[in-house]
Amino acid sequence: MNKVRKVIVIALLGLWCFALPLSTLQAESPAKLREVTAEEVQKIESAIPRRATIRTSEPRKLLVFWRCEGFFHTSIPVVNKALEMMGEKTGTYDVVITDDYSVFTPEKLKQFDAVCLNNTTGMKFDPKETPERCEALMDFVKSGKGIVGVHAATDNFNQWPEGQEMMGGKFTGHPWGGGGTWAIKIDEPDHPLMKAFRGEGFKISDEIYRTDPPLYSRDKQRVLMSLDVSDPTTRNVKDFKPTDTDTGISWVKAVGKGRIFYCSLGHNDHIFWNRAILRHYLDGIQFAFGDYKVDTKPKPIVSSGKGVEMAALQELLEKLKTYDWGQSRLPLTEVSDIIKNAHSSSAELSKIEKSLLGVLTSDSTRAGKQFVCRELSIIGTDQSVSVLGNMLMDEETSDMARYALERIPGTAVNDALRGVLRKAKGKPKIGIINSLGQRRDTRAVRALSRLVGNSDEGVATAAAAALGQIADSRATAVLAEAKDKATGKLQMVVLDSYLRCADQLVADGKKAEALAIYKELQKPDMPKPIRTAALTGMLNAAKR
Repeated sequence: MNKVRKVIVIALLGLWCFALPLSTLQAESPAKLREVTAEEVQKIESAIPRRATIRTSEPRKLLVFWRCEGFFHTSIPVVNKALEMMGEKTGTYDVVITDDYSVFTPEKLKQFDAVCLNNTTGMKFDPKETPERCEALMDFVKSGKGIVGVHAATDNFNQWPEGQEMMGGKFTGHPWGGGGTWAIKIDEPDHPLMKAFRGEGFKISDEIYRTDPPLYSRDKQRVLMSLDVSDPTTRNVKDFKPTDTDTGISWVKAVGKGRIFYCSLGHNDHIFWNRAILRHYLDGIQFAFGDYKVDTKPKPIVSSGKGVEMAALQELLEKLKTYDWGQSRLPLTEVSDIIKNAHSSSAELSKIEKSLLGVLTSDSTRAGKQFVCRELSIIGTDQSVSVLGNMLMDEETSDMARYALERIPGTAVNDALRGVLRKAKGKPKIGIINSLGQRRDTRAVRALSRLVGNSDEGVATAAAAALGQIADSRATAVLAEAKDKATGKLQMVVLDSYLRCADQLVADGKKAEALAIYKELQKPDMPKPIRTAALTGMLNAAKR
């Protein structure tokens, strides 16, 4: 075999191997569903509740729709059978089972009290291509009807954001595979729809869908149960993300006058011969019908240091400690989002600030610390000053610490900067001087006046520039004396700062004092740029 043919064969084999797992994952939706076995029917029968929680005078009608444009769940026939048998046994509802899109018209939908999306995937609802279909289903719900979502019901409406918003979640992955056993916690033990679980968490072997914010949010729906990530097995899955800390399993929400009930459990067949879960589904269906009146008011999590947001933050900060420039900025973005969400609560921000300071006192990378300092420049308070102050002497961290300190309000920052000024050397010292000028710390003038004559030109010019930024009467006096002694580069900085003082005097309404400085700086022995600037200053002062 020559080299060309060999390359072609290898490439084709590679493509075949690549396509193989995709075809396995992307199981085709069959034209006809398999028959549920007698053994399966018996298991379902034994698990179905003997009676419904809410008795109605006439049976309701449930449309069970199972169309799959994407992945086909083999549990679909079992779910269809369980729902049908549960309606018959309890006398609560009649079932119509179909995968025909033609049912989604106002005329056909009005005969139903609720629509159950049984593991549907990639449903063709597109406001551009099928606007009447989208409108019919949305109007159905908002008019007072219900939707029941089973497992993959959140893997739909990719072209219809309003539909995804209605469902309260969107499939983005399932780190918790159907072959694993995962811990579930009961978020609402006293909620009527959770009676079947008697307030006790449990473990289940099923595939669990990830519920990424912001589409999924406890601000938008009442979450009844979720993953218990305190369980090591549940938490320690591959690709676990901080936002996975809150992964909803079951929830209810109001949409217009209508109702949504969703439960993530339903990938595996045996879910539908689990008594507690069948009771949960039956109660959820009666809620969707409007017969079971329950509270759907969302219950946002208010972090208290132990809430979901704080737990997610801690996860992210651990990643941040090893973050380096050039890597994915996703953890950084997620930290920023958590901080933004907490801006309405000073107490919450204080807890976040404390957590961020933990990164600065750890062996975190420089990149991680730099990011933290940028966030502290926005939310930092006096509690950050001590930690940031300790970073000022280190050449590697001084600049990032100053970036935060310069933007934190309060006199504590000025005190910290002045406190390390004498001990600092080299670039950190120059940086601290710059920050004192930036903050216009009048109490630093005395120390800065001594530094204008420093043998280190960098320190001397920084001090002169800082005095020009402070520009109070004492700083002006220091610069007036220094202008006659300074030479070279330092002289230009001193003269420029002296001009700044004159400009500040104008701003303060002290024109006479300012004009005296401008005239002084227009003397023939002054550098031409200074004389020009002084003339401009005089003209501007005259206009005021």
